[in-house]
Amino acid sequence: MSTYSADAVRRQADAEAGYVDWEDRGSGWTAFSGVLLLIVGALNVIEGIAAIGNSRFFVHDTSYVFGSLKTWGWIIVCIGAIQFAAGLGVFTRNQLARWTGVIVLSFGAIAELLMMPAYPFWSLALFAVNIVAVYGLIVAGGRLD
Repeated sequence: MSTYSADAVRRQADAEAGYVDWEDRGSGWTAFSGVLLLIVGALNVIEGIAAIGNSRFFVHDTSYVFGSLKTWGWIIVCIGAIQFAAGLGVFTRNQLARWTGVIVLSFGAIAELLMMPAYPFWSLALFAVNIVAVYGLIVAGGRLD
């Protein structure tokens, strides 16, 4: 006599029918968002370093809500470093890293909008990437571990 539980029988039947296990649901979105976190984190660090160094491709003589181009450069570098670290944490299936990613991506989206006078189209592009990554981390739902 075998000792199968009802849950084990249901999972085996679902696997034979070709259904994805409920624990794997959303793992594609999570991986996609993890990659976006790594990419946007690296891009933000590069953008922040360029802003700190007063690169020529930024629009000069603009007014910001508060601070200067160097101030926003430092803010973007810090946000980018945290985004990159959270992206690495997402691949370890760490729930704290996932929610840290949601929070830091949200702050990154706001920071990109506030940095828009420096480089408008680039800021809008990174804003969109931040929002898509937030969506990917939230849509998976449930616990990762």
